[in-house]
Amino acid sequence: MPGAGGCQVKALILAGGFGKRLRPYTEKVPKVMIEVAGRPILIWQIKWLKAHGIRDFILCVGYLRHVIMDAIGDGSKLGISVEYAIEEEPLGTGGGIKNAKDLVEGEEAFLALNGDVITNLDPMRLAKRLGGYLGALALVQLPSPYGVVLTDEAGRITDFVEKPLLPDYWINAGVYCLR
Repeated sequence: MPGAGGCQVKALILAGGFGKRLRPYTEKVPKVMIEVAGRPILIWQIKWLKAHGIRDFILCVGYLRHVIMDAIGDGSKLGISVEYAIEEEPLGTGGGIKNAKDLVEGEEAFLALNGDVITNLDPMRLAKRLGGYLGALALVQLPSPYGVVLTDEAGRITDFVEKPLLPDYWINAGVYCLR
């Protein structure tokens, strides 16, 4: 499926992190290979992007990269094409993207995703919103970490709302479209 400006969009997935908050699960498996509903997060991402017409992938790998590379290979088993950008040391989001710059050179635009994102948003819609800008990112409303109690003027409880969305606060959804 054509992306921004009618070009084929590549997807760059940031999969080089240590997954420290998921230890001990990530001691032998990188975070993107943790299974959710019987399938690694990375496979969920690839299938989601493939459903939107994306066939060319760049995986930015570092920690336990052999696990990812052994599972995905060149992508042919999944009906996609995969290139790898190796991180010899942790580079973070911006550093990981910069490390892969040679693999996106000449692209009109590309998608970049945090490797731990499972979503149902339309990535091509984000690509179309890029317009003349250098980048766009998907936002989601911040949910309250707590249930809240609503009261009337007299202080009487009128309702309980479990973890409502906070309408004035938005957070990074971990999906970007960049030039």
